[in-house]
Amino acid sequence: MKSLSSLLVMFLLALLVSCSGGSNDLDRNGLNGKVRATREFQCNATYENEEWVAGIECANGFRVVEYDTDGLYIHAFSMSDCGDTTSLSTAKRENGEVVEESNYTRINMTPKHSKLMLASRTIMARVSDDQVNFEVWQNEQLRFEGASYYDSKGRISRQVQVVNNREVIVHHVYEKNLLVEMYQEELDGSRSATQLYEYSEFDEQGNWTLRLVYSGEEKITPEFAITRMLEYY
Repeated sequence: MKSLSSLLVMFLLALLVSCSGGSNDLDRNGLNGKVRATREFQCNATYENEEWVAGIECANGFRVVEYDTDGLYIHAFSMSDCGDTTSLSTAKRENGEVVEESNYTRINMTPKHSKLMLASRTIMARVSDDQVNFEVWQNEQLRFEGASYYDSKGRISRQVQVVNNREVIVHHVYEKNLLVEMYQEELDGSRSATQLYEYSEFDEQGNWTLRLVYSGEEKITPEFAITRMLEYY
């Protein structure tokens, strides 16, 4: 099974960059109610009683995103099954808007000792209401850069990434408040790395609790399922 971190590479900037559209980060991320935190687990998908559900085989650990009482993103982190924080992302804000994100990962120092160390920094600068430019730095070296573009609801619609002088565009497609498709567009117009998303379970607030993830442009067999638990104020 793929690690949850493979998905987070694509979602990272989409989730953490605030935008002027929408009233807060909960709205921008399609969350209803006074959400305190979300907790996501990646599991295999099994077909039972004529529907796809999350199976019992799950990846080690889970991912948490926390919000304050104003609905603004505080930080995100991944936890191992034994309770260790394996990665952490924190945001620096100016005038309420995220301008820098620091990403930490746990490094083993000795067989018995480890600590979180800075892995990368993402520096953001707003250009207009619907565009934020970014640079991703590692060890004071610029790894890649690009720009995120937002729709009228403050949700990311596409992201241009320039890595090693190669430019790609990652598109996000929504239906109502749900992300239903992501795909990568090359300079020649071809598309790749398509993922489709389907939602089949929701809580009393209308927030999804089960997401099915499909690779490719057809919904045949889910690659895996993500179950989500939500905590409210």
